[in-house]
Amino acid sequence: KQDINTAYRLAEETVIPQLDFPRITRWVIGRHWRTASDAQRQRLTTEFRTLLTRSYVTAMVSYVDQILEHADNVQFPPARSRQEGDNATVTMLMSLASGQQAVVQYHLYRNETGWKVYDVQVEGISLALTYRSSFSEEITRGGIDGLIAMLEERNRRNEPEPLPDVAP
Repeated sequence: KQDINTAYRLAEETVIPQLDFPRITRWVIGRHWRTASDAQRQRLTTEFRTLLTRSYVTAMVSYVDQILEHADNVQFPPARSRQEGDNATVTMLMSLASGQQAVVQYHLYRNETGWKVYDVQVEGISLALTYRSSFSEEITRGGIDGLIAMLEERNRRNEPEPLPDVAP
């Protein structure tokens, strides 16, 4: 909380390399990906990566006390996870102070470099897909370039995309 640069460094060293931003961006943009040029795809991926990283770090810093408080209450029950070929879902259960359990599922695929996360679901809500409808609306209003401009402006202003409230 006292040094945001440390939080960004930790995220860049630990979490960010595990995420496949081109695949996440392609999935979020959906059918619009096919009509985007290579340059637009690259800019979308770069800006979305910046937005997601900032959102992740903001959440991490905001909830660091709760994360640390409940670190011993995290389980990865094998029976709740599954692998089918090069795709896997890893389920994490976190016991909360309220007595409830939060369910987080990491969706991964394996490529030539190893396993990569392409989506995280918290209590059944896909964090990647929460962006799909708002991005689609922005594309309808201003095209792919309009979405890129909106992301660039938000990133320039240092505004994270608010993450949905998915606490049980």
